[in-house]
Amino acid sequence: MYTFQEIWGNAPMMEQLKRAVSGGKVSHAYLFLGGAGAGKRLIANTFAKALQCEATGNAPCGSCRSCQAFDSGNHPDIIYVRGEKKNLLVDDIREQILETVDVKPYQYDKKIYIIEKADTMNVQAQNALLKTLEEPPAYAVFLLLAERAEAFLQTILSRVVTMKIRPLSEETVSEYLMKKAFLSAEESHVLAAYAQGRIGQALELMEDESFREMRQDILEKLEALPSMNEGEAYLLAKDLEVYKNDLRFLDIMELWYRDLLAAKSLREERYLIQKDKKDTIFRMAKEPAERLAKKAAAVREARRRLAMNANFRLTIEVMLMDLKETVA
Repeated sequence: MYTFQEIWGNAPMMEQLKRAVSGGKVSHAYLFLGGAGAGKRLIANTFAKALQCEATGNAPCGSCRSCQAFDSGNHPDIIYVRGEKKNLLVDDIREQILETVDVKPYQYDKKIYIIEKADTMNVQAQNALLKTLEEPPAYAVFLLLAERAEAFLQTILSRVVTMKIRPLSEETVSEYLMKKAFLSAEESHVLAAYAQGRIGQALELMEDESFREMRQDILEKLEALPSMNEGEAYLLAKDLEVYKNDLRFLDIMELWYRDLLAAKSLREERYLIQKDKKDTIFRMAKEPAERLAKKAAAVREARRRLAMNANFRLTIEVMLMDLKETVA
């Protein structure tokens, strides 16, 4: 539990963290940056456990008092900072960090604060934390977990070591799912594609029945779309409003057209990601490759517009008209 061996990928980062542990040259603050499910919490927990380990070496031993305390969830000198509301507010920083940081570690060499969803700190909270980052106690280490670097003040970014967690290859995520979650090759490849290089995201999708239902619903709609008239296609945009707050439906659409394009151009099953839908994909891959590529681009354009807060219904209607377009 929480060993560097459990962490797949990002080898240069792991080596940098191990050197910090074994060499004793630990920064007072690290920012672990990566998307949801990228492994931020796993990496930060493993690093914290290693820093507090009483054994020599560059990894947690798993058997000393500190490691056992960590594994039990009761380590006195590793503190998790969480907001009671959606965002981390200045009161959260004051109560969970500022009021305790000057108290020396209870039992071990360091006092480690793991700040979850650190990119939700508002300006006041960041400024409150900044004062401690500028002049931290020698024993204090701050591990910030975040998805967006742009959410931070430059003064915060200048005082942390930023560790960017790189997405893994689909092959690596798929291999992990087969070896660790005992999934079939077919299912692991599908989940790896949707996870976009994040093992944690793949594991969440594996347990998410609502995602499976969404995928089935979206694929049925895409299969029916070519035979719809314009009025029916516009009504489909209304139906898709149920997914307004879960844009993973666009991932499903884009991957569908990617597989249609692969089936049309390469004509071999091994190039498909969604092999569980291979019969339907080969049956539907009738249009020219250029047109299928344009339809995949239309989905990406809809995603771009929605990211810029475009009107959902109008954006989806435009996309569906582009997707419905067939050879004259």
